[in-house]
Amino acid sequence: MSNFAEYEPDAGRQVPDTPIEIRPMGADDLDACAELIVSRTGGPVAERRSRLLSDLQDPTRYSVVACVETEVVGYAAVIHHEVSPDDPPTTAPTGYYLVGLIVSPDWRRHGIGELLTTARIRWTAERANAVYYFANLANSPILDLHQSFGFTEVTRDFTFPRAPLKPGSGVLLRAELS
Repeated sequence: MSNFAEYEPDAGRQVPDTPIEIRPMGADDLDACAELIVSRTGGPVAERRSRLLSDLQDPTRYSVVACVETEVVGYAAVIHHEVSPDDPPTTAPTGYYLVGLIVSPDWRRHGIGELLTTARIRWTAERANAVYYFANLANSPILDLHQSFGFTEVTRDFTFPRAPLKPGSGVLLRAELS
């Protein structure tokens, strides 16, 4: 069993009864986002909350949430990665990366992933001419989503600091921003 959403390309989108609000993550969202992330990745909520707080204070990072009424039902982020001289030659290039797209299982297939991705791309387009994304090759739903935004494959032979990808299991993608 994987931690990825079940791949159902023909299942169709559900129309939510209530509006979905997409906005930058704030301090009041830290607990809900940490719990959402840990529900998929595991680990201590307190540690994840601490990392999210650090992200809020870093101007090269951007986190966005999807809310239905007062409930956080989605989270996603952008980080800026800088290659260091000590990194191996296969390290992913310097640039902005879309990371951490997570939607609550009850709210999948409502277009939330697309809304969160649109918000992150807009933010990145104000800072760069391109944006990167990497994913596990087994995560077909997320790969399809990003391809719909114009992402194309760069390489499968790459490393990324602290990424949980085993060699040969991931793909690095890039989209040009105008």
